[in-house]
Amino acid sequence: MKQQADWGPIWAVQRVVFQQYFKLDGRATRAEYWWFLGTYLSVALTMGVVIGLLGQAFQFDPEPVALVGSCLLAAGCLPALLALWVRRCLDLGRSATEGVLTFVGLFLMSLLAPIASGGWVVELPALLGQICDGLFIAGSGYSLFVGLWPGKKS
Repeated sequence: MKQQADWGPIWAVQRVVFQQYFKLDGRATRAEYWWFLGTYLSVALTMGVVIGLLGQAFQFDPEPVALVGSCLLAAGCLPALLALWVRRCLDLGRSATEGVLTFVGLFLMSLLAPIASGGWVVELPALLGQICDGLFIAGSGYSLFVGLWPGKKS
């Protein structure tokens, strides 16, 4: 078991956000990857719940506020998420170029899948929505592979 200083959500956030915010070299362990993602998702979920409760308490529509808040959170963490993803790919023996390209692809699919499926912004043909959904599911599976597969020994 690792020491307490090298483990947990606070350690992961300090390491990813403050020490290696846009560092595309080196390696990221599975623990660093999952602790940071868990913390990021917890913050996003908590922010959504708080905005929803405030919307009910003060009688305003929470959707636009939550959308802006989640976009700001994502924009602020995007370089850190990219760097973490690339370092995790490097830990698996993949190239940095492959890490950047797969991150961009996963990011685009996470944006396109809800738009193509629900027709929220534009109405797209059903086949395109199914293709985007399939690519999103495949990308999610690859993301799990990157997060769960043990890194290469150096």
